[in-house]
Amino acid sequence: DASAAVDADGRLCVWGEIRWVPDDEVFLQLPNEEEEEEEAGPIFSHTTPTVVESARVERVSVGANHILALTETGEVLSFGLGRDGQLGHGDEEDKREPTAIEALRGVRVVAIAAGDRHSMVLTDEGEVLSFGLGEYGRLGHGDEEDHLVPKVVEALRGVRVVAIAAGGS
Repeated sequence: DASAAVDADGRLCVWGEIRWVPDDEVFLQLPNEEEEEEEAGPIFSHTTPTVVESARVERVSVGANHILALTETGEVLSFGLGRDGQLGHGDEEDKREPTAIEALRGVRVVAIAAGDRHSMVLTDEGEVLSFGLGEYGRLGHGDEEDHLVPKVVEALRGVRVVAIAAGGS
């Protein structure tokens, strides 16, 4: 339940709240009460727009529980809930601060799309990479496997893609 904006100086501002909320699929049982309290806290919570990134940002995309930001140099930053790998850092860890996706270093990204529990990026060469929860085939890899790092959507290789969007599923 967050929103974001990029101001004229390229500063990323966010407001609202991203909070770990247990659901039947992810949160079946807890080892102890302390973990429940720790996990239930917000990743971030701001009632007014708050600057969270000093690098010049050109684009931002807000998913259900995570945010992607594209810097002027084509670097992709992500933060929020990572439980399905939608942050692209190779793990399922949450990130409180915008963090560069290392797997995309050296790749010139021109568009980003944050979905419900997955993400996509578009490169300057028209390639689409996706990552996160693979349920329902939402990643486009021909299966329902989760991917914790960006992976090229092979079915689109050779097709010059010019725009992307990521939905709820």
